[in-house]
Amino acid sequence: MKRYIQHEPIRIQQVELTQWTLPIHTHNHFELVYIRGGNGEHIINGHRLPYQSGDVFFLGPSNNHFFDIHTRTTFGFLSFTEFYLADLLENARSWKSGEEWQLPVFQSLVGSIAMDATDRQHLNALFEILLVEQLNHHELASSLMFKSLVMAILNLIERQFTRHQLRTVEAVSSTSDLIQQMFLYICQHIQEPNQLRMDRLADVFNYSPRHLSALFKQEVGESLQEYIIRYKLNLVEKQLHLNTLTISQIADELGFTDVCHLNKLFKRYYQHTPTDYRRNLSAVTSTYATA
Repeated sequence: MKRYIQHEPIRIQQVELTQWTLPIHTHNHFELVYIRGGNGEHIINGHRLPYQSGDVFFLGPSNNHFFDIHTRTTFGFLSFTEFYLADLLENARSWKSGEEWQLPVFQSLVGSIAMDATDRQHLNALFEILLVEQLNHHELASSLMFKSLVMAILNLIERQFTRHQLRTVEAVSSTSDLIQQMFLYICQHIQEPNQLRMDRLADVFNYSPRHLSALFKQEVGESLQEYIIRYKLNLVEKQLHLNTLTISQIADELGFTDVCHLNKLFKRYYQHTPTDYRRNLSAVTSTYATA
C-alpha cells in the first residue's frame, strides 16, 4: 500500500476531479477532506461510504482511503503533521491559561462528520480565507492568523465529535445499529487499549458487560476481544507492508503493551513474528525485482 509523506508542516489545497487517480494509500499526517461539490463514495479502511457536497472527513495517519467519484467533485484538503498539531495544542493551552485542551484528531471518525447548517457555513468561510491566505503569503506554518484559522476549524471538528459521542447511544435502535456503532467506536479508539476494555464499552453503549459481549458474538460470530485483536493485527500487517516504521514504533502506535506482546499475538495468527514476516516480504520483493 502506498504511503504519502508530507514534509511541510501544513498544506491546504482545492482540486476539482472527475476521476480519482491515486491508489489506496495512507499518510504520515492528518488530513481534513471537505467535499465542496459533487458526489461519490469514499472508501476508508475498507468501509465504502457515500459522500456528497458539504461532507467532511477527518483522517489520521493510520487510516487508508481512496475515492470513487461519481460526478465531478471539488475537494478541499487541509493536511498537517503531528508536529504542527502539537504546536497548535501548546498555543491553545497558553490561550486557555493552562487548562487541559484536547482535540479528537487522533481518533478520526470513519464517515462524514455531521455538521449543522451554521457550522458548515463557518467551515466554508474559514476554508475560503485559508485559501486566500495561502495565495498571498508564503510562511503559512508560522503565521499567527493562519494558525488561528486552523484552530477555529479544528474547534468545529471537536464540537461535532463531542456531539457524535453524545448521540452514540441514542442512535442505537437495534442490535444491528449497535454493532455498527461498536465497529465505528473500535476504529476510532484502536490506538487506546483502555477505551476498548469491556467495562468501558459497556459504559459507552449503556449495556451490561455480559449482555454486550453476548450480543456482539451473536451478531459477528466471534468475541469482541477476538475481533479487536484481529483488527489490530490487520493494521500491523499493513504497516509491515509499508516498511516505514520499526516493529517497536508499530507496537507503540497501535497500543500494544510492548514488542513482546505484539510478537506473541502476531505469531499466533500469522505463524511468524513481525520481523520474520517483513523479512519474507522483502525476500519476495527482491525475487520479483530480479526476475
